[in-house]
Amino acid sequence: MPSSLTPTDDITQLFDLISAQLNLIQARLDLKPRLSSSPWLPLAEAARALHFPSSRALRAAINRGRIPTQFVSATTGESGKRRTLYVDVEGFASHLRNK
Repeated sequence: MPSSLTPTDDITQLFDLISAQLNLIQARLDLKPRLSSSPWLPLAEAARALHFPSSRALRAAINRGRIPTQFVSATTGESGKRRTLYVDVEGFASHLRNK
């Protein structure tokens, strides 16, 4: 009779192994910082997401009008001289897919 219990034991061990691996994956995901729900990314992150070689290249594309203004947001610092750009990467990618 022990041979009839072996497949059940093997399945139980396999489920235990899968459960442990899922717990490990979940723990790793919990350690990663959560992304904000805002679609606006700073220029450097947007450049990486849109596969631009640098944030300067993305800024040049924005200044030349290659990226529509509805996907670009700018804020100024307290002194009013420094401008920080944010790009709606998801919106712009959707715009390119539907173009």
